[in-house]
Amino acid sequence: MKPVFTIPFIIVVAAAASCANAQMHEGRITRSFTEPIEKCVAASAESGIVAGAHVREGDRVRIGDALASINHNVLKESLAIAVAKAESTARLDAAKSQLSLIESQLDAVTSLVSGGHTNKYEVQQKTAEQQQAVAELRAAEDELNLAALEVNRIKAQIEDRIIKSPINGFVTEIHKQPGENVSHNEPQFATIVRVDQLKVRFYLDAATLRNSKVGDRVPLEVGTNGKSTQGIISFVSPVIDPDSGLGRLDVVLENSDLSIQSGIACYWKSETASVADRSAKLR
Repeated sequence: MKPVFTIPFIIVVAAAASCANAQMHEGRITRSFTEPIEKCVAASAESGIVAGAHVREGDRVRIGDALASINHNVLKESLAIAVAKAESTARLDAAKSQLSLIESQLDAVTSLVSGGHTNKYEVQQKTAEQQQAVAELRAAEDELNLAALEVNRIKAQIEDRIIKSPINGFVTEIHKQPGENVSHNEPQFATIVRVDQLKVRFYLDAATLRNSKVGDRVPLEVGTNGKSTQGIISFVSPVIDPDSGLGRLDVVLENSDLSIQSGIACYWKSETASVADRSAKLR
């Protein structure tokens, strides 16, 4: 009796599989999920205590917006000293006055040589003093230039202690609160995602990938209600996984009105049958 019941069961299973394959040939629906087009973790370039947080989770930020600052009180004091040095022209003014005086004396001594009222040694001495005064003036100018560079260096150090957003998007997670330490091992402060465009990643067979190219538009359905939209292929992998026979294909969805959430189901209905599918139909 066993063979009598086994044969119909095998026939039923084979028929079901054939039906499923036929549905796949007619138009396969591949399921994936929407992802942010960009996601990054804003981190501090310097270690220290978080002095203040300027954003909260859910806030929208732009590139360059300050997210938080690391304590830099000591650098502020150093900057004030450096600015004072850079703005002080006392040594420069003194060097200019000294040079002007010596040059006048040199002119006077030189004019007396022709009348025999002085000797060449005095002229040489004043010339040496004039050259030294020129060197003092250059040293004073160099000192001011170095002071200005020191001001810029300290400003850059302070800037490094201000954590800024590297992308446009939304703050989804704050990793450190004011008073907590940010270290080189754990520099993360906030996670930011950009969702004005969404990315969907599919894994498809080799034939489908061969028939797809970057820039192609493909039909998509998003969400549980199956809202129809279109996406643009942004990447077609040149590599097929030998175990699964599938390759990666990325699609970008426009979402400037933020109507589509990240993380919801997305279906791409490929109307392109593979070469093997079409050959099977012809037979």
